[in-house]
Amino acid sequence: MINQTIARTSSHTSPTHLPRPAAQSALRTPGPPRLRSGPPGEPRPGADVSFRLLGPLEIVTAAGPLPLRGMNQRAVLAFLMLHANQVVATSDLMQVLWPDGETPATARKVLQNTVSALRGVLVRGDIPAHVASLVSQAPGYMLRLAPEALDLARFRLLADQGRRALAAGQPESAARSLRAALGMWRGRAAQELVESGVEWPQLGVVDSARTAALEDYCDAELRNGRHDETIGCLETVTAAEPSRERACHLLMLALYRAGRQTEALRAYERLQQQLSEDFGVHPGREVRELHQAIIDQDPALLPSEGTDGRDLDFSAPSDPELDLLFALLTLVQRRRRPHVVTLAGGTGGTGVAGDPGGPGTAADTGGQSRLLAEYTAGLRRDGQVTVWHVRTGPDGAALGDDLRAALRRATPDRPLVVVAENLHHVRGAVPECVGEVVRAAGRTPLLVVLTARTAPEELWPGWGAAVPWSTTVVV
Repeated sequence: MINQTIARTSSHTSPTHLPRPAAQSALRTPGPPRLRSGPPGEPRPGADVSFRLLGPLEIVTAAGPLPLRGMNQRAVLAFLMLHANQVVATSDLMQVLWPDGETPATARKVLQNTVSALRGVLVRGDIPAHVASLVSQAPGYMLRLAPEALDLARFRLLADQGRRALAAGQPESAARSLRAALGMWRGRAAQELVESGVEWPQLGVVDSARTAALEDYCDAELRNGRHDETIGCLETVTAAEPSRERACHLLMLALYRAGRQTEALRAYERLQQQLSEDFGVHPGREVRELHQAIIDQDPALLPSEGTDGRDLDFSAPSDPELDLLFALLTLVQRRRRPHVVTLAGGTGGTGVAGDPGGPGTAADTGGQSRLLAEYTAGLRRDGQVTVWHVRTGPDGAALGDDLRAALRRATPDRPLVVVAENLHHVRGAVPECVGEVVRAAGRTPLLVVLTARTAPEELWPGWGAAVPWSTTVVV
């Protein structure tokens, strides 16, 4: 079970700055998720926890990075992060520590000591077990991680969201999601391990996913009419991987649209020569057709007039919490597993809801209301998701009835988002109602969105045990 709380940060990020594929990205992205636990008003252990693999390996908390001593700890931790929430066999971890296969007689003891040391790092970092724990499970070990606490998981969710928006003909939305995904990178995956000579295939897959997301981002920006801004990025990609056909295709198109036809043709010639030398093949059909269209100066290569190739998207610049809500919906769709997210507004405390100036007033919950309104409006515009608002009732009876009614109308092929607002007014068994529906949902793509004046753990004892797969966004 995963139960996580994320604090709302700034509502805007810098628009339309191209992520660089160099070792250090200049983009700023939302900070690490803030994980809530403990009573209101007290310091919350485990706040600001982020397991970072997309660059130098780090575990960062509110107090700063936790100390990781030696390459053994770093190698084992990185391999477990690559396989988060999966059992990794002891034999695989020994291969990580002794890649030449010459394991010493003390190998198992060395591995056990390394795992014990990593557990000590988590304990001294005051990280709650529901956020991260390193458990023994035959035939090896598993690092249990809340998905929002791992930068690689967040990158994949946002990149997938951007790719889906691109396929749906929404390049502005795609660019926002992909920009946020790429901004999480701080260098090569597990950079210090790579620099020490580690060559795990899994790290190559992660780095390739970054390049693919970068190509998707450039594709989206080309459709948005921003060809000049994409050229430098694409030139860097093609210089690093000169046989990558899609990057070359995008570069040729960007150069042609920028009035640089000769350079576009030269880019094709370089690709053709590289593929011939490396593999003895010619460029693929799409690249060859683009090459001919550039020679012919085909008018179809230019962006359509009027919108500069952009979808008519009037939403605000990227909002990290809004991005997270859409990413959680993508998680629900992809894994066919329900999820609960609570938008907690206000500062919490013991004030009476509705008291002027106290917690639970309109001023307190304005942030969550705006976020929820923007989210549901986006879902309705998309038309691919059913949005269902449910009643609550003072004793929670209406909440349970409406949640069950919504679930009866759900289908396996269409995501369902169920919204229940102002649950801090409900004195009944909210955790039991919500937990029952989540468990009954099975493989239904269901996202339950709740609003309350403070985190559910503070309103209803036992929330974490009753409701699996729960996230709280502090707005």
